[in-house]
Amino acid sequence: MDSQGLIELMNQVEEKGIDWDTATQKIKVPYQVLKLYTNSGPVPVTIEKNLKKLLEENEG
Repeated sequence: MDSQGLIELMNQVEEKGIDWDTATQKIKVPYQVLKLYTNSGPVPVTIEKNLKKLLEENEG
């Protein structure tokens, strides 16, 4: 995944109203690291999968 894809996932997290403290605990990646990847990809697959899983868990 490129950095633009990560930015889109991060925007979805914010749109769903998920707190970043909660999100970073669940995906086990600090927010600062996520922001670093938004500036320079590629984004590790594990981060992508964990963010997508977090979003799926919070649907509805």
